[in-house]
Amino acid sequence: MKNPVNTQRINEYIKKNGLTATDFCQKCKISILTFNQISAGKDFELIALFRIARVMEVDICDLFNSPE
Repeated sequence: MKNPVNTQRINEYIKKNGLTATDFCQKCKISILTFNQISAGKDFELIALFRIARVMEVDICDLFNSPE
């Protein structure tokens, strides 16, 4: 199954803002383990995406890939 999270958008934000994955996780108040789970398409707590969306200043729906 394809990862439902648009990790490309997250990674573009990280690169655009000159952050490391660790810096980004600290800003979002999530663990690097959670970040890696999201990136790998594994199970994670949904609150992590709300935190990421808040830091990136986007709607949470913008963090999901569109269904194909």
